[in-house]
Amino acid sequence: MVIRWIRILIEEYIKLMSAQYNITVNQNADFRRAFQIKENNVVVDITNYVFSGRLKASFNDSTYVDFTCAIENAAAGTFSINLTDTATGAMSPGTWVYDVVMATDAGVKTRLFQGNAFLKQGVTP
Repeated sequence: MVIRWIRILIEEYIKLMSAQYNITVNQNADFRRAFQIKENNVVVDITNYVFSGRLKASFNDSTYVDFTCAIENAAAGTFSINLTDTATGAMSPGTWVYDVVMATDAGVKTRLFQGNAFLKQGVTP
């Protein structure tokens, strides 16, 4: 049996305040992390919310890579951030910075978390 890919689901429980969360991204591989939004230990229904995230080689860099963000289960408060293998393959290995923002349907934005993204160089394209 040949395993074509392995996806790892990591559920994170984050309060509605900006948190520091470092991630490791493998070059030339798909990346996915799933998170659950809770406030006061109660799941937040994220129906009608929009999520966005961006990576940069440094805070002052004018170029960036956007995460594709998807609501997994709105009633359960879960969403994911994703990068394709093509996107990670185009990124230079090293330490990047990133953040993820949540916006309500009224346009109120909250930075949920931020941190370093450690991009590990790949051998196989």
